[in-house]
Amino acid sequence: MPTVCAPDVLAGGRWWSGDQLDAMARVWRAAVLERFGETDRPIAAAVAASPESVALFVALTSLPSPVILLSTDPRAWRTEPPIPIGTPIALSPTMAHLAPEAERFGLVPLAMPDASARAIGGAPVTPLDGPGVIVFTSGSTGAPKPVFTTTAALLRAANARNRALTLERGAGALIGSSPAHGQGIQYLACAISFGGPLGLLDPRDHRLALKALAQPVFRCWRAAPHLVEAVSRCALTGPPVVPPLCILGTPIAPALFNAFQDRFGVPLRQGYSSTETGIIAVDNGPPADVRPDTVGRPVPDVELCVGEHPGESRPSGETGRIWIRSPWQMAGYGFPPHVERPGVVDGWWPTRDLGMMTEDGRLTLAGRLDDAIRTRDNRVVNLALVASHLRDIPGVVDAVVIPLDSPSGRSFAAVVECVPWLSVEAIRGKLAVALPPWSWPRVVEIVPALPRLSNGKTDRRACGALLGQALPS
Repeated sequence: MPTVCAPDVLAGGRWWSGDQLDAMARVWRAAVLERFGETDRPIAAAVAASPESVALFVALTSLPSPVILLSTDPRAWRTEPPIPIGTPIALSPTMAHLAPEAERFGLVPLAMPDASARAIGGAPVTPLDGPGVIVFTSGSTGAPKPVFTTTAALLRAANARNRALTLERGAGALIGSSPAHGQGIQYLACAISFGGPLGLLDPRDHRLALKALAQPVFRCWRAAPHLVEAVSRCALTGPPVVPPLCILGTPIAPALFNAFQDRFGVPLRQGYSSTETGIIAVDNGPPADVRPDTVGRPVPDVELCVGEHPGESRPSGETGRIWIRSPWQMAGYGFPPHVERPGVVDGWWPTRDLGMMTEDGRLTLAGRLDDAIRTRDNRVVNLALVASHLRDIPGVVDAVVIPLDSPSGRSFAAVVECVPWLSVEAIRGKLAVALPPWSWPRVVEIVPALPRLSNGKTDRRACGALLGQALPS
């Protein structure tokens, strides 16, 4: 690996060179060693989608300690199991205000010094040289779980991603998520190991995002639905240019898929990955062959089975549980050295997702295991299917369907993000044509924008809270 290992980073319309970030990393690595010494105990860091966080990641992953990557929102620090008491936590200068929160969690904070005021010296840092990193599940259905992935597995996954997308060494990527999330860490590992620049997009600023998307150095964009919606509908001040590979990790309405392709001439490709498994599949076929209803074919070295048990895959077109086996799965839940992989069968990881294989070998997702419910009138309803029909309605941007429990039994409701002119009555009318009565939501709540987690996924708990306020008595 070259002496300067940090990638060039674009953030907020400004470029940070790898040299600048490497210099920061040297100073901060020295500060951590001076305070805590060289140890194999985990060390934490609060990281965001920022150049400072990239430099801190470079510094800490050059140490022999597993690195715990935490959100900058302390509410997400309540994990299961909890972060061990006494764990050191490194805070970049802009995150120093989190020190009191860290102490409340029993962590030992260390604010990084101002790197610009320090003389740069010492041996160069070598990122991704430590044992591995801990990131967390989204926490959308419970307390976030720590997921430990070894450095070797991260590097194998980075190589597999670039091979599947046929990206050359040095190809840049754009993301909107922090390294504290599964997608963020995967793309940061790619940037470091393949020498390409990394663009960090603020999903709230579509104007800056459009400028970054138009830069030819970026060949891949890990897109988020809300930013896709913004750049597909907003007024343009320049040519409509985006990277040739735009990858989504969550379903979108066909209307939005078409609007994006009509404007930019580039298809939105679906992909499938998780914090526990890393990359699984991506729709990497020719542009004319890309479809919004499939996540593509498994990438090389991924074994995928759809069925009740691994090794007993169901015929194409039949829905079942998705099992995954690959060389870059997580080492386990927990904090090293205490990690475990519950439910693994002969190396096969049981996801919570349902899917089916098409005749041509592509994977179509069909919701989650807990998406199928039996209602109070004894009907089985697939909530993911209801959400899919909602997204098919013209004017609907996105939708989530949530099960509801009441003294009279189970039912379900929908939270819908849509254009202002679409009414609840119009939505119900469209569903009445497409679905039987038992598949109609008890409540349809329209919102300007779905609440989302910092990784871009829908915040199902926040949606549930919205529905709690909207439910009839």
